[in-house]
Amino acid sequence: MLANAGDSYRRPVAIWLVTLFTALAVTYIKAEEPSANTGAPARASSQNFEESLNMRITKKHGNRLKAKGRATGTVDTKGSLKLHLITGSKARATFFGQNPNGTLSGTIAARYRVSGAISRYTGKITSLTGTGRYAHAKSLGISFTGTVNRRSHKVTGTLTGRWHA
Repeated sequence: MLANAGDSYRRPVAIWLVTLFTALAVTYIKAEEPSANTGAPARASSQNFEESLNMRITKKHGNRLKAKGRATGTVDTKGSLKLHLITGSKARATFFGQNPNGTLSGTIAARYRVSGAISRYTGKITSLTGTGRYAHAKSLGISFTGTVNRRSHKVTGTLTGRWHA
């Protein structure tokens, strides 16, 4: 009997299809296996936070002031600070910092006392948010100490504590 020309092609095509389906099945099974390189995205981690503020008052109006400058430490940024004196001893500040990795902004609740041209502030960050690399930022107890010198227009501060980065 003579072999049919179609039979000579069927066998290699059938072997090729079986090989292809086997390779696809192995690939699918391997993809379903847990791997050290796959899984849920990494969660934000708790880290120390230390920041120094060096700013200058750019605007004063009544019981409010604005300052601009730099923050250095855990997150180096150019930033701004808005300070609002609420009562004779309570203040609220909002800050905003930006660098190529993203932004950080937050609110500080503080108490203050005045001695001559210098006001001294102590408080804590009550909210912290960010974008980019800092999108999951959260304060885990960051305290604030700072001074405002109304004569020299210098604003300094230190933020220390823990945060989720």
